[in-house]
Amino acid sequence: MKIYTKVIFIFLIAIIAVGFFPIASKSAPKLLKAPNSSTVFYLDQNDSLHVFPSADVYRSWYGDDFSQVVTMPLEEIAKYPLGKNIVVRSGTKLIKVRSRSNVYAVEPGGLIRHIENEELAINLYGANWAKKVIDIPEVFWFNYTQGEPIKYVWQIPEGVVYQIQDKDTYYWKEDSYIRPFENLQAVIANKYSIDNVIVATNTYYSMSKPISGLDSLVFDPAEEPYVDSRDCENKDIKVAFLFINKGQFINSQIEKIVTIKKNLPTSFSTATKGLSEVDTDFPTHAFTDDGYLIRKEEGVDQLVKDEIAHAFYKNNKDIFDFLVIFTSFDVFKDDITADFMPISNRVSGLGKPLVNNSKLFGSDGKLKGIINMGNIDKYDIATTSDLNEVEYYVMHEILHNWSGATRFMDESGVRSELLLRKPDKVHWSYYDGFISPLGGSGWQDNGDGTFTNILAILSDPYVRPFADIDLYLMGLIPAQTVDPIFYLEPTIKDALGNVLQATAHSVTIDQIIAAEGEWRCVE
Repeated sequence: MKIYTKVIFIFLIAIIAVGFFPIASKSAPKLLKAPNSSTVFYLDQNDSLHVFPSADVYRSWYGDDFSQVVTMPLEEIAKYPLGKNIVVRSGTKLIKVRSRSNVYAVEPGGLIRHIENEELAINLYGANWAKKVIDIPEVFWFNYTQGEPIKYVWQIPEGVVYQIQDKDTYYWKEDSYIRPFENLQAVIANKYSIDNVIVATNTYYSMSKPISGLDSLVFDPAEEPYVDSRDCENKDIKVAFLFINKGQFINSQIEKIVTIKKNLPTSFSTATKGLSEVDTDFPTHAFTDDGYLIRKEEGVDQLVKDEIAHAFYKNNKDIFDFLVIFTSFDVFKDDITADFMPISNRVSGLGKPLVNNSKLFGSDGKLKGIINMGNIDKYDIATTSDLNEVEYYVMHEILHNWSGATRFMDESGVRSELLLRKPDKVHWSYYDGFISPLGGSGWQDNGDGTFTNILAILSDPYVRPFADIDLYLMGLIPAQTVDPIFYLEPTIKDALGNVLQATAHSVTIDQIIAAEGEWRCVE
């Protein structure tokens, strides 16, 4: 994941007051060479040097323009650590080695894909495709990482300038999405030419915000090849807090978010019995809508979460499991308080699909979900009870990543959803005999065919521990330590109240595993 240094925070007073974090731009030159040497180095954002191993590689990035190369004494250059060699830029050239006939497309970071036949090459790159091929000396071949071959014409490589046939717009294509260039001048500003454009009929999800000037997403000589960084982290969870506004805010809104952020680790550790921790010790980031972070739907402002996440990752490392977003305006209709958007999941046995939509949101897989808490003004933190309520809602949404969707195998061999709340089936049922941030009432058996709702008589209903079933689904405790749970079947269907006449039905962890499979981190 790339780190960018463009400062996008404009709230200088708030930055000073409550710890917003501006990232200073580096002033060191990007291209360096020593006197009496033809070797050109690229200095990346982390002050590491990368060698252009040949003139062809350099030209794939900068053409014949050497005007930006700064001559510096060798002893000064030697102070910088060496990184990997620069590879041929994606979307410009095809490569091969002199001793082999196979031709490869280059994707960002030096991932290469064998083009299996000439017909494919013609369809993708035109009749003059062979003129795009350059030879890479064998000694530099291992600078590249071999990926899956291109076997079909619809397999457009990543990291290319793309144009949909019969359409005027140019796009930057990366993974499952495309982003428009503002115009042809923007393509040229990113050091591509019209000859680099791939034209086809494939359609992809398109992001809204156009690329205008030189963009580090498109132009990054030091970029690493994509590696799926999804993990099953459950004990050291990193959470970033974001604040979206329309250009106006007051310091008390920022201060409220900072208070919520600072108190979350204690609340979370207590709720998970010390088995899991959340790390919120990161700057709070504020973004003003630039016309692309918010869109109006059915009269309500809606967050464009992919654009927000991309804006965040332009200045931050891909180390966060969750992004928590507060706003200065209303984003929900009806009685919704907050919501959770799953981004990636590599754990099976939860009743949740294995997914990886992370690239669409600017992550390489680490990001598990985005939590939209809505308008900060609707939350009150004046008292301990008030703060407990807000912390409960944040923990509720984090827990959605693992829990609340699990079925069990009943006595007849049918997968039952009776532990789940209807109709959404992503929360625990009101009738469950345990208490969790995701539901359940913790019914107490009165011994006479009635049950008392424990949740209703708690001194603070927002202080809820994670149930053992939650901790199991998070991967924090083994299956054999989870005692049987139960749910109620009320005598009067759908009855509500603090005391219910009902029949209790027991469910074991073995029944859950029979329905969903064992908890497993899928490699």
